[in-house]
Amino acid sequence: MNRRRIYYLCSLLVTFLFLGCQEKDTFEWSAGLSGPRHYGSSGPFVEFFYQGKSVGGASIGTGADLGWTITSSSYSGGKKFKPVPDSIFVNWVCASDRYEYEGGYKLPREKMIALFKKDVMDPFGLVRYGKITTGMAPGGNVTVWLQGGQASTEICKFKVVNKGVWKENDPDYNKYIKKHREVSEGFKESNIFHYLYGIPYDTWETGEKKYEYDIVFSSEDENRNDYSIAILGITKDGSVIYSNKRPIPHVKWNENIDYIVKKDKKLPVQFWIRWHSQDGLEWYETLVTLPNNLETQLLQFEKKYGKNVVLIVGMDKVSENEAYTFGRLWFGNSKGKIEIMKFRAAKFNLEKKEYPVSKYSLPKGFVFPKWEGREALIKPTDFEYWQEK
Repeated sequence: MNRRRIYYLCSLLVTFLFLGCQEKDTFEWSAGLSGPRHYGSSGPFVEFFYQGKSVGGASIGTGADLGWTITSSSYSGGKKFKPVPDSIFVNWVCASDRYEYEGGYKLPREKMIALFKKDVMDPFGLVRYGKITTGMAPGGNVTVWLQGGQASTEICKFKVVNKGVWKENDPDYNKYIKKHREVSEGFKESNIFHYLYGIPYDTWETGEKKYEYDIVFSSEDENRNDYSIAILGITKDGSVIYSNKRPIPHVKWNENIDYIVKKDKKLPVQFWIRWHSQDGLEWYETLVTLPNNLETQLLQFEKKYGKNVVLIVGMDKVSENEAYTFGRLWFGNSKGKIEIMKFRAAKFNLEKKEYPVSKYSLPKGFVFPKWEGREALIKPTDFEYWQEK
């Protein structure tokens, strides 16, 4: 028997021994943590169990608020190949209301096993699920997803127990929190977000709808067609959305759009938009609050003009020698187009290294939400915005 044949038989033997020792319904997976953008948590912790024994988990000191379903960097424990868990335990302190939440839940194990055994399609091809991500949101709301590549499938939702205000009677901690809120730019940004959109507890409990539309870009100024554009949307539940295509499709200014929408997404409550020249000498940026009735406008547009709708972000001809320029949003497709709102984009001052006017834009008739948080809302004192008339 030659050496190659012996090597081949030994390799087969090792493989069979490994498979024989491997437990049934055991897969390669890791644990991840997620939180809604602007609704973060402190010390989020998750542990998974199978038949009463810990099989994996994850923890992180602070943060986990990159966006709902987006996995934050965290420490993940457990073996490489693990049994699919049958239960979960979570603990975290909500940064939005300072409540500590804790509890467990029985997982739909058979559903998870079936998904682990299948390939799933993401934007780049077939992938396998390899992460169990746990999202923790205000109100004790928890969502669990199976994820692989950019594919994500919701497994379950549940609520856990509110254990009360974290360190409510600790004077040193309360002093620290007060000082942190005074100096933290991240807190100030999130506080403005809460002021504009509230804390939508019921959204995390019931889930947010998705709609068939996509995001595209248009510029009225043909001399600036080579400018770079970045558009990021934040939804009501703190998810992050983008255009389905990379780069963002550019469409003509005054024409209807023949476009096939292949993927649905949630509707934004806010757009962050950055538009700049290739040489870096001209920069515009804005944070646009969408109308309260955006969903109604979309459904009315579909009823009149049909499907394959795009939300068009358009930049008007630049306002020369001004510290800002204007833009607008439309719904459109091959049969029609309606304007949603106008907005203002601040121009970056290269000499002073600042934006001389506010980047925030609000639609006309915008209704600020009723505040439902535990603590009184800290109304932003230095919050300025441009509003459509």
